[in-house]
Amino acid sequence: MELLNNQVTREQGIHSPRSNNPSFGLYLMAENLDIPATVLDFPSWNDFTEEIIKGNYTHVGISFIVPNVLKAKRMIEYIRRESPSTKIIVGGHGAAIPNLREILDYDEVCRGEGVAWLRRYFGDDVKKPIKHPVIYSAVRKFVYGAPILEMAGIILPGVGCQNSCSFCATSHKFEKQYTSFLKTGREMLEACNKTAEKLRVKDFGVMDENFLKSPVRARQFVDEMEKEMKAYTFSIFSSADAVTKIGVDFLVRMGVNFIWIGVESKWNVFEKTHGVDLFKLIKDLQDHGVTVLASTILFMDHHDKFTIEEDIDWAISLKSDLLQLMQFGPIPGTQLYKDYETGGKLFMDIPWPSQHGQNQIWFHHPHFTLPETSHYLKNAFIRKYQTDGPGVLNMAHTAIKGYLKLMEDIKDREEKGLVWCPKTLSYIPHPNPKPDEFMKLRLESWRENALRFRPILSTALKYAPNEKAAEKCRMIMNLYDKVFGKLTVKEMALEVVVKTFAILENKKYKRNGSIMRQPKTKRSEFPDRRNG
Repeated sequence: MELLNNQVTREQGIHSPRSNNPSFGLYLMAENLDIPATVLDFPSWNDFTEEIIKGNYTHVGISFIVPNVLKAKRMIEYIRRESPSTKIIVGGHGAAIPNLREILDYDEVCRGEGVAWLRRYFGDDVKKPIKHPVIYSAVRKFVYGAPILEMAGIILPGVGCQNSCSFCATSHKFEKQYTSFLKTGREMLEACNKTAEKLRVKDFGVMDENFLKSPVRARQFVDEMEKEMKAYTFSIFSSADAVTKIGVDFLVRMGVNFIWIGVESKWNVFEKTHGVDLFKLIKDLQDHGVTVLASTILFMDHHDKFTIEEDIDWAISLKSDLLQLMQFGPIPGTQLYKDYETGGKLFMDIPWPSQHGQNQIWFHHPHFTLPETSHYLKNAFIRKYQTDGPGVLNMAHTAIKGYLKLMEDIKDREEKGLVWCPKTLSYIPHPNPKPDEFMKLRLESWRENALRFRPILSTALKYAPNEKAAEKCRMIMNLYDKVFGKLTVKEMALEVVVKTFAILENKKYKRNGSIMRQPKTKRSEFPDRRNG
């Protein structure tokens, strides 16, 4: 899966960061079964077929999304032919496809939360504590064709979201409920510490639909990090209302340097944005060093040729560092799908592999033809790129601004005798203030985050899409020079490396128009735990 390149920076060419995200759920399920299990992640066809022949498996589970149902069909047909006694379990969002048995010859469907379902199926203790897996958040990371050596781990606090947006496949898959795997701040920190030790990472992705919706756990987590002086950094998903309630100061203290917020539409059609000044919130986050990825939806019911342009202009005007643009999509299993099916709005002849939200819609819209929906989406991505420049450049700007802001804030609080108050989630006067040693560690993590962008800036300038982006890049480079001084020998060497890779990458783009990066198969074995 290439999330950014497919849905966020898809028209930014050489500037688009590249990476693949492991199938986190498979590792979580395998880690929490008593029976022995093997996970094949990103399997090639040859590796998959070889595993089936050699493995002699009693059960094979196949997780897939809706567009990949025909891939699952091919895999199942091979299993039936070469290993007919093997039981086949299917799961994932694709398992919600109606009349699935007409497409797939499976034995069981894993529905809802996978660990509990599989434990029940295999006779394990459903109530056993969850054991958190140790895995990277992304692999095969590149920028301008140069490999990114710094890695991050993944933390899986829970699944599901109670916001229950009608289009959200995740909310509906987990029956509009939240299931917590890491219930306390202490459990969160233990998972981080284990991953940090084994993978040697300090940065984490938090795979949770709305992490801040559990504010007690989040507050406990910060307290636990402070006790152990572990200034880890995090990328999270959260809703605008949850961010507003907990505050930006708290996010910085926690170490959130990247946040994904669903803004959806200027018309505030979802409760999670009601009463929130999104312009102010996004700017405040960026000023504090938090990269903002905003997501918006096109071709909703209220969109016509005029209002969709308004929404695109509005989404771009928010000035988020990154912007995901997705087509309104009735996904099987969601309330939206049921409503559109009942209303006769679905085009039943559009194949499942085409229903992914990044080309043409698959339902009747009174104001747009199917080719028009593809055209509007592509142009919206281009407009964002031409208006605000490359996403990686925006991220660099946010990182350096945040470092400067935090330096100023720490100095200002010391001068005013302010200390952090966990109850009010704010800095308040104290008669005997002590230096905030934890935030000094946080400042260093903000510094490291800013500096990791520095070697790419000259390359961003060389391939700037227009003069506006070039001027922005020069301004950011000057700011880096002012704050950190001249490039170090190491930074100059890295700069040359990035430029060299970029030359090769640019040639590939010119020759092929795009670059496909397929990760190698990753095979992981999990032991038999039935005897203790």
